[in-house]
Amino acid sequence: MRAVPGGMQTVGSSLIESEHGRIVTRRIDVRGDQPGWLNAAVAHELTHVILADVFANGEVPRWADEGMAVLADTPEKQHLHLRDLRNARQQGSHWRMVELFTLAGYPDERRQAAFYGQSASVVKFLVERESPERFRQFVQASLKDGYDRALNDVYQIRGLRELEQHWTESVALEESVAQSRKPGRSEGG
Repeated sequence: MRAVPGGMQTVGSSLIESEHGRIVTRRIDVRGDQPGWLNAAVAHELTHVILADVFANGEVPRWADEGMAVLADTPEKQHLHLRDLRNARQQGSHWRMVELFTLAGYPDERRQAAFYGQSASVVKFLVERESPERFRQFVQASLKDGYDRALNDVYQIRGLRELEQHWTESVALEESVAQSRKPGRSEGG
């Protein structure tokens, strides 16, 4: 038995290759021997393949690519990624926005869980601020003009520092609301 790239614990992976600005290979490998493989991998990996066609030369910033793919995952899997982000924030090991947005490849193993959770959270934050179409416009503009200008032009956010501030406030509010909804907490005090 041959495992998909990424090791035996990986349920699926995608391969996208381009030549001279054209996508020439699109491939999704899935471990059909894993329980729930269809829901666990196909939507996520198909998102990567589609995004490669949407963006010139298949060049999607890693955080945006993985963030959008995680948002195609099942709600349970998304919840686990957001839990990882919450843990990273509590430990102070989450990503500064400039680090996340300028990361060239994948992070080392110690920071991967925070990377996936934070990437999905930032994508969700920006999509909900406007729309999926505006998010696509932002990512495409950032490839051409840089993040600070694209943020200002598309979202009227003055750069990565201001984005980080708005996103951090939003995540803190979400965590506070989730904490207040936990069973056993009394209303009004």
